[in-house]
Amino acid sequence: MTLFAAATGIFQIPMGILVDRNGAFPVLLAGLTVLCLSIAGIGLTNSPWALGALAVLAGSANSVFHPANYAILGSAVNPSRLGRAFGIHTFAGHFGNALAPITIIFLAVTWGWRTALVTVGAMGLMVTAAIFLSGDPGVGETHAARRSARSANRGNNQEPSSLKFLFSAPLLKLFLFFVLTAAASNGMQTFSVTALVMLFDTPLVTASAALTVFLFASSVGILAGGILADFTRRHDLVAALAFALTAVIIGIVGSVALPAFLLMLLLGTAGLLQGVIRPARDMLVHAAAPEGATGKVFGFVTTGINVGGALMPLGLGWLVDRGAAEWVFWLISLVMVLALATVLTTHQPTEPMKVPQEHESGT
Repeated sequence: MTLFAAATGIFQIPMGILVDRNGAFPVLLAGLTVLCLSIAGIGLTNSPWALGALAVLAGSANSVFHPANYAILGSAVNPSRLGRAFGIHTFAGHFGNALAPITIIFLAVTWGWRTALVTVGAMGLMVTAAIFLSGDPGVGETHAARRSARSANRGNNQEPSSLKFLFSAPLLKLFLFFVLTAAASNGMQTFSVTALVMLFDTPLVTASAALTVFLFASSVGILAGGILADFTRRHDLVAALAFALTAVIIGIVGSVALPAFLLMLLLGTAGLLQGVIRPARDMLVHAAAPEGATGKVFGFVTTGINVGGALMPLGLGWLVDRGAAEWVFWLISLVMVLALATVLTTHQPTEPMKVPQEHESGT
């Protein structure tokens, strides 16, 4: 699992470059195919070394989805409905994650874990074939413009676009924004139940139910946030307000012993607000992406998800091991306040940025 996650994080930026160079649709199909074959291969192998290699291969294939999917949505969806498209896309990912354990456990109990992995790999290949037959949703002006730009670059003897723009202040802030949002979300999922039990002797069933309410409310919030994102241009203010309210709620949850109903109500509200942030966050990235570099930008900033998801459990686990469980919620609240600061200082451009290019004199 570590190799899978690390490979996903490492390869997202290179995959973003491939998306911008060759188009999102073929990269998406290739990634889906390799991922499905790798998962099926894990079900067939008997070697731990082969297992590790297949995990790396699956992780590298998994890295195509953020840059490819967002590039397709950005080019194929009417801008007036883009927020809803981002919301449905993210909601579908959450829904798929929720279905995965149920599906795998059912197949494993019925036919064994090897058959379970081979089966889901085969099902994935069927989905890949269906996507291929449905055709590229981004064909037309987007591909024509890309071909025209390539021809112009060859005629002018220009070098490929520089990647220095990824380290501009707005994109670095958005990268940090993704790190912090992932850290807060991961912290809630991994240690909120433990902290509630340690701090207030909350029954395990109640604490787990409260987390479940938080996660389900987050999914609903994603859909609501997608609708809201299409009716406002101030996505930074939407995200900042949601973060501020969530930070206050999480701080209260970690400071006072609450009745079960009130605990679930507060965490449900916090989950709803966290869901609202997701489409607003994606719209901020889309607005900041230079023309022709959507894949690179989403590949870069979404790498922050891997960073935040890796760092937060280490810090919270260290605190819990030292009996400082109250800091679990306070630290999550602090992370949300920091995320609020990054989004409020990230200005949305009124027009797409231009990708800086390096020119080489003709010979």
